[in-house]
Amino acid sequence: MAGLGILFLHYAVNQVVRTNLASVRRQNPRATVVTMSAGAKLPHGYSLTATPEITRFHSQNPRRGSDWLVCSWFLQRRERCEKWWIIEWDTYCATSVRDYYQSVWDFPFVASSVRLRCREPEWAWFREAGNLPEQYRASAMGAVPFLYLLSDPALERICLTLLKQPFFAGNAELRFATVANWCGLPPCGYSPPGDQITWKTWDRLAERKTIFHPVKHDVRRKR
Repeated sequence: MAGLGILFLHYAVNQVVRTNLASVRRQNPRATVVTMSAGAKLPHGYSLTATPEITRFHSQNPRRGSDWLVCSWFLQRRERCEKWWIIEWDTYCATSVRDYYQSVWDFPFVASSVRLRCREPEWAWFREAGNLPEQYRASAMGAVPFLYLLSDPALERICLTLLKQPFFAGNAELRFATVANWCGLPPCGYSPPGDQITWKTWDRLAERKTIFHPVKHDVRRKR
């Protein structure tokens, strides 16, 4: 089994996607990098259309369905890695995954920020908590953005649980974290000093060895 795998989720193929993916590959040359698309796919990448039932799940709200892309890839996957970094297309790497997450590497599930109903009741997606299946309501939590480091056993358990009882309340950040919490795998929040994973869209990148998100423009750096 390989060490690190990176699952890159995307919805189109354009220069921004190519630039961000190239940064991921460049900073993690030993990682197994795979792509998963809800639309046009990259060469040798996975496609949502290969799993018609999950395509139907995703169609319930495509803009909030990253978890279904993960589940589709999970059913198709040929790769086996000890750890998986799951990111969306608007993530840019200026450092390696191992360097960034070194202090929390051994946790089964790491997210940039965790939302708890008792602590952040104002988080918009908690308004959907009452629409979750009854068994999950007490476990409702969020992990934002959809940019996660998971052990392979944690990823498998979460995906299998989602597939066994699909539901559509809320968005991917609520569903994935809630199911993980219900499975006994609540995410560990990790935001190191100088963190650039934030709500602000990055048009230009600072000269920092870190991970940037969201990066929705072509920000190829001068060398």
